[in-house]
Amino acid sequence: MSEAELMIKRFVCPPKENNTYVLISGDEAALVDVAHCYDDIRNTLQELGASLKYILVTHGHISHIHSLSKVKNNMGGTICLHKSDTELLKELDSNLEPDFLLKDNSSLKLGNTIIKVLHTPGHTMGSLCFHIREVKALFTGDTLLKGEFGKIKGPHSMGLMLRSLKRLNSVIPPKTTIYPGHGPMTTMSKEAWLDTLDNLS
Repeated sequence: MSEAELMIKRFVCPPKENNTYVLISGDEAALVDVAHCYDDIRNTLQELGASLKYILVTHGHISHIHSLSKVKNNMGGTICLHKSDTELLKELDSNLEPDFLLKDNSSLKLGNTIIKVLHTPGHTMGSLCFHIREVKALFTGDTLLKGEFGKIKGPHSMGLMLRSLKRLNSVIPPKTTIYPGHGPMTTMSKEAWLDTLDNLS
């Protein structure tokens, strides 16, 4: 599969500078986090004539799902997230329900693209990363950012975060581009600090 078969568009959404990603394969689209970027999402899908298939939630913090209800009501799409973060949706909208609960190592098909789901708890209990091996792309939400990881609460979450980061470092190829929930893109090979985590229990 060539990179040209999957289009990735990134929008940086105020006020917290969240990244929202629009993925398009053929005439199908997926969103990774919807933040405050409703207009950008709508305009992009209209311009490219793509129908929204999936709304992929890396985790349920409000700044990452701010436009979720509006996108769902006006554009459709299947809301996908991990069961451990379903309660966080209720903080945004008490009537909001996920359409599909994602499990670790499951896969989703978008056009000709296969998206693999990795459960990476730490930042939240239901944090997910989405890996597209064919185009060397990993969408990490707030699990892995350039030079750091997302905020954690308490020692239990730190242990989970360490395990999740070690896993990513061991299974994701070095040349993979990281598309984080905040900040600039990076690559696994540039995040050499991940190698030092093996020294931590």
